[in-house]
Amino acid sequence: MRATSGIAALSVIFLLALACGGPGPETGAPSEEAPSYGGTAVVAIGSDFDVFNELATTSALGDQVIGHVLFQNLLVYDKNLDYAPALADSFGVAADGLSATFRIRDGVRWHDGQPVTVDDVVWSFEMSKLDETAYPERQALQYVERAERVDDRTVRFHFNTVHAEPLADFMYWTPMPKHLLESVPPAEMINAPFNREPVGNGPFRFVSWGANEQVVLEANEGFWAGRPYLDRVVFRVIPEPATAVTELMSGGIDLYRNVPPSDMVRLEASEIARPLTWRTLGFTFLMFNLRNPLFQDVRVRRALTMATDRQALVDGLVQGYGEVTAGPAAPMQWERNAELEPWPHDPDGAKRLLAEAGWRDSNGDGILDRDGRPFRFQMTTNTDNILRRDVLVALQSQFREVGVAAEARSVEFNTMVDQWISGAFETLVGGWDLYLRFDPTQLFETGAPYNGGAYSNPRVDELLRRARTTLDRAEAKPFWDEFQGIIHDEQPYIFLIADHERWGASRRLQGVEPAAAPNAYAPLASIARWWIPPGQR
Repeated sequence: MRATSGIAALSVIFLLALACGGPGPETGAPSEEAPSYGGTAVVAIGSDFDVFNELATTSALGDQVIGHVLFQNLLVYDKNLDYAPALADSFGVAADGLSATFRIRDGVRWHDGQPVTVDDVVWSFEMSKLDETAYPERQALQYVERAERVDDRTVRFHFNTVHAEPLADFMYWTPMPKHLLESVPPAEMINAPFNREPVGNGPFRFVSWGANEQVVLEANEGFWAGRPYLDRVVFRVIPEPATAVTELMSGGIDLYRNVPPSDMVRLEASEIARPLTWRTLGFTFLMFNLRNPLFQDVRVRRALTMATDRQALVDGLVQGYGEVTAGPAAPMQWERNAELEPWPHDPDGAKRLLAEAGWRDSNGDGILDRDGRPFRFQMTTNTDNILRRDVLVALQSQFREVGVAAEARSVEFNTMVDQWISGAFETLVGGWDLYLRFDPTQLFETGAPYNGGAYSNPRVDELLRRARTTLDRAEAKPFWDEFQGIIHDEQPYIFLIADHERWGASRRLQGVEPAAAPNAYAPLASIARWWIPPGQR
């Protein structure tokens, strides 16, 4: 899981339907022409990539470009959400559940012509596990003890315990080229020159990167699955959503995520662009930094949740492209505790809880205070997401009704992620990508890399461990239910919106649909099948 710059997160079972949430979803009629080669597609992104290196990226978008565009993961999901071959042409789990074996596809080459080998896979795994590398997704590999080179094409991963869905450990992990990175000290991986001039093995190869402007990729003629239809793909940085939508509707770009809800109706009527929408498994949250004494009393956190009118956010800000949620699990996930109800919007109840915690307006200025300290804090989000900025404005007003002063602060996305991970914030409004295999460990486990708010509960840690290592769903379900119940009671986050994806695509760009890729950037998984009719290039 990685942080998203968008307000929502991840796509799943309903991906191929595209019509499973939000008002008026539409995909646009497919072209009757046969796919053909040629043309350039322009994808707008709200902020620049960080690095193109699996071992260092913290970006959900960057991770998908790494896993599906520039490089290849070992395996992917097929249209039925079963595991399917990719860089590995075969794979399997041992009968005892303590190892998984992959055979690397023969004849795959890095874009510099060197062969992709088992040694690349083993080396990449070893780098992922080193403390010095500080691999952001290391926790996803916590059950993988070691990688064994069986022969020239075969690698076997050994697990330290039996655990649920072991192949899912490798769905979001991408091997890197050993011959180009082995000379980089692990602690310097984040600064490797490779990161900005990557050499991959995927359907597109790197051409150029103009910082905060654009990244240009071109078709890999030697891609093992066949040359992609497009000649080039350009990722163009457009920070302002209004500008991006204008470009989309005038034909200047071909694809954009995070279309403002009010513009989705405009896209339906456009002859140039069309809307795409589907339910996700992700959510938007407000994270409390529990190092701050303001938020260490659970009554305060509950009060601020009760002060938040989340239905108003769904109805007003995302205009129905979302829903109120009680916690991190989505309705379509079997792990979800269906007995939990979202905390109600109850400003009077919020005031009572704050009073119980000792907060009163002693000087009549309208702001609660305690021991001479006013209840005032800062909310941080990323500048390129207009909806999150609107959420901050709405929360300011709602918190003010109960005597709490919240200040809005916006920073560049990568800066926000750095502050999130380091804990350099008071509260933070962000989004989270979940995986098909429900595992919220990185947000809730003590010391987890994205647990920037420093939430810690030994019982939660134990429940997460037991739920993830229990193979039978019926036996695991009580662990997941109790975990969600504790999070619901302790409210280390305000779960603001379970959002629906909102994309806009040009009508000339064909083949763009959310394939069974388990994240918000699902259309990128089908990038090799995108094409543009000759008369519209």
